[in-house]
Amino acid sequence: MNMRAAMENQDSIAKRIIEGSLTFDSVKDFENTLAIFPNNPGVHRTYGDMLAGTKNVDAAVRAYRKACRLFADQGMMLQAMVAKILEWRLAPPSHEKARRFHATLRRIESDDLPLKGFITQMTYPEMIAFMMKLVRVRFPAQRRIKKYGDLEDHLYFIVSGVLKETSYPPTEESADQGNGTSRDLVENQFFGKIYPFDQEKRSCSDVETITHSELVKISSQRLQAICQEYPKLETLVKALYEEKDQAPGTDTSPAVRKTTRHQLPTKANIKIFFKGPNNSPLVFDGFTEDISVGGTCFVLGDTYRIGPPGELVGATAKLQVSLPNAGESLNILSNIVWGKEITGQNGTSVALGLQFKEMDPHTQAQLSEYCSGSDGEQNLILSLWESYIKP
Repeated sequence: MNMRAAMENQDSIAKRIIEGSLTFDSVKDFENTLAIFPNNPGVHRTYGDMLAGTKNVDAAVRAYRKACRLFADQGMMLQAMVAKILEWRLAPPSHEKARRFHATLRRIESDDLPLKGFITQMTYPEMIAFMMKLVRVRFPAQRRIKKYGDLEDHLYFIVSGVLKETSYPPTEESADQGNGTSRDLVENQFFGKIYPFDQEKRSCSDVETITHSELVKISSQRLQAICQEYPKLETLVKALYEEKDQAPGTDTSPAVRKTTRHQLPTKANIKIFFKGPNNSPLVFDGFTEDISVGGTCFVLGDTYRIGPPGELVGATAKLQVSLPNAGESLNILSNIVWGKEITGQNGTSVALGLQFKEMDPHTQAQLSEYCSGSDGEQNLILSLWESYIKP
């Protein structure tokens, strides 16, 4: 299995939470999880979704606002915009707050062209009009979104996930015979050829999801109406398509390039302590995922066969992990804040949410360095992680 395929097959705990395949029974359980993912904007946004579902509007607004800020800090312009849309639909902003967000978008540093030019060059009224007409849609893996011959009536922007677009020459026989050329579509890319507006177009491609995916879309009719009110926006739409056609390709999947070291599995073991004189500690091998200075998720090896994992919640645990940047193993005391069974390609396993207790300055420094190290360390960790993947 090559690195690109391995990364796309990786179902990290954070990814499971964001996609909804790993859920929590209570707001308190999710709050404990936020200590493990303090800087993951997708997890904070999912927390906002849960709060909105329980009608806890004020807390949901705060969660969406924090997610938006974290997305913006990480240069994720489209994702910040979507988080802000979710916030504003619960609590409409004042013009001052909306203008402040417009200014924030224009300052975001991002390499995602041509999307960056399209968004940052919008005026304030253009941005508001555009945002309010976007519709968020979610799809599971292996779902066809658009097929050859469909009327092109929507412009789609990819918020998260990986899709496949298979393009055919403009003849009916080519699609029937499967003579297509495929390419991956990933976050911050777009599809749907709706411009020029005065030309009806039929799709020359099929688009289907490879992974669970989230998109935002706007209909051709609605976008055209906005452009009639704000003629300059049509110039940006035209440039969006022109820059897409001119953009150079890349052999490296963004899913690989944007992976941070703390999201990668790291071999570790755990010792779990229970209260009472006759309770001997349990020791398990496994690996950590999504480690931060606040906590981590520990996935137990196949040897775990002791009752429901929820019964481990509240126990104290000692995590021993050897980080590539440290010359020694780190031992970190933790509280188990949740336990879940998770299902993956290799069957069912158990994941534990660990919230770290106060640690000594040396351990904290080593852990902090690991979570924010150099690109050289990143490459080393990618190589180490790849060696863990079974052929």
